[in-house]
Amino acid sequence: MNKSSDVLERTVLHPGKFFLKAGEENMRAYIVQAGEVASVHHTEDGNAITVEKFGPGTIIGERGLLLDDVPTLSYEATQSTTVIVITRQDFEKQMKKVPKVVRTVLDHALKKIQGYETKDSELTINQFDVDELAVLLVSNLVKGLSDDKKAIYQETITPHINGLIKAIKELKGS
Repeated sequence: MNKSSDVLERTVLHPGKFFLKAGEENMRAYIVQAGEVASVHHTEDGNAITVEKFGPGTIIGERGLLLDDVPTLSYEATQSTTVIVITRQDFEKQMKKVPKVVRTVLDHALKKIQGYETKDSELTINQFDVDELAVLLVSNLVKGLSDDKKAIYQETITPHINGLIKAIKELKGS
């Protein structure tokens, strides 16, 4: 925002442009106005795993502004993407206008959401190394369960089913 108005900066990100990097300090949030952004996890061996894709209306980097938190994933434009940039200074200026009780509620809600996002990311990253047959089998086993129970069962059962399927494939191959 410039000092005389509440107009936010817009910028275009080109495909392949990483605008937030895991582990680096983040002083901005971005609202996707047009295009698409992917959250990416980089493995130790250099592979990139796309965790999730985001389109128009999505806010990226808000945890950094609200919790002073560094991102755990990197974010990349997957196509030409227009974003609205919210700097820490712009955000803090607006937050001063918000009642303390609202800020407290936002803080607690965000911390809960942060936990859910971490679990979802870990599940996606762990499934990268899981045989497709194991994913299909576990998906069928948990059909009809509530989302909470589904996640728990998937997280618990998938490694065992995956190990079993890999062992069967090794036996067939030998």
